[in-house]
Amino acid sequence: MQAALSATPAVLTIELDPEVVARGARPPEPLSRDAAEVLGQAVAADLHRILGETVTEAGLIIAGGLYDLTELLQPGLPMTEALLEVYRGSLRGAPFTPHRLSLGCAGGRFPLPAVAPRRSPGAGPMLALPFALVAPGPTLDTVRQVVEERLLERGAPALATDQVVRQQFGLEPVNLAYASFHDLSALLKVQLEHAGFGSLWALLEGALYRPDEPVAIHTEEGNTFLGLHGRAWTPFLTLDEWARHTGSDDPAGYDDWLRRQRQYTAGLTAHGVEVTPTLPRPGVFSDNAEMAITVADQASLADTTQRREPRDGDPAFGNATVITLTEQRLPGVGPFAYTVLAQRDDGAIAYLGNDYPMAPEAVPAIQAHWRERAEALGAGFHVEQPATAVTGGEPPQLMPWLDYQGSA
Repeated sequence: MQAALSATPAVLTIELDPEVVARGARPPEPLSRDAAEVLGQAVAADLHRILGETVTEAGLIIAGGLYDLTELLQPGLPMTEALLEVYRGSLRGAPFTPHRLSLGCAGGRFPLPAVAPRRSPGAGPMLALPFALVAPGPTLDTVRQVVEERLLERGAPALATDQVVRQQFGLEPVNLAYASFHDLSALLKVQLEHAGFGSLWALLEGALYRPDEPVAIHTEEGNTFLGLHGRAWTPFLTLDEWARHTGSDDPAGYDDWLRRQRQYTAGLTAHGVEVTPTLPRPGVFSDNAEMAITVADQASLADTTQRREPRDGDPAFGNATVITLTEQRLPGVGPFAYTVLAQRDDGAIAYLGNDYPMAPEAVPAIQAHWRERAEALGAGFHVEQPATAVTGGEPPQLMPWLDYQGSA
């Protein structure tokens, strides 16, 4: 009985000039079937030259599109699974035979919709053309070993491959090189550690290669992120909670905390890791990752885009005559909260609280919500933008700006 098929993924990396990437252009469209076939021939010739006769025992399947590395290094390696599934289907139930498949667009449609290139503006500066070597398990073990030992070390493509990439994708690469997915991971680790995000790599490494092992990291700024099964949890702290948690009364420290919170969340999300914000219950800060994740899952916030913090009055108020939003800002993160003040005719407070956007789309959503609430009540509506955070008390609390010089 033939062993089940497995795949080992690899890429042709295409390094672009950072200045070109900075202009925000999208990566090129995926190749047509004919163009993908031309590129597939060139890649197959390179692999035979670099890896030797061993590679002829495996099938080769190539996706004719360019991807940012974050699209490929995702929990479960969905690109690898997609390529393996297509290769299996090409056999039509027959025994395994090593052959080459080059996947390109037909009628403007990419053959693998679930893993089609995002082509996000400014992606790069390193893009990757993914492919997989496919064979029954015992055969693939030998192929995989050769790939890991030789591909990066000897992985310079031929001049013909360079020319095909330039012609078919319309790019002017700075450099081309072959690499395994493990090589890409090592490169990502070095880049993140060099940029001061070593803890982020610990979370990503767990999601990619050890999904069943719980991970807990705590940054110098006081952020906590927990990882398990390709997911992540993180307590989101309001300014009041951050001050109590850290014992600091300097809002500049909260600026640092928020910036790191957003950077880690964006990095994890880009790699396909679902990030769930939680309430800051004491157990989520434990160094015992398994216990912390249990608490975090129970404390997960239903709304992952914004968090509401009532402070005074009734959130269901119905007799306010004016609602004022104070846009709270910090230098490193811009708008980070809206202090909501609803007042009655006599100036008494009907409601006072803070709305914290935890996702970019929540900023306009918060303003729209309170504008609509004011319109429904027939109340006046003001948005105050004092260009800084308005705080008072010890520890500091967000306060409304009452000069009424903003814009409605």
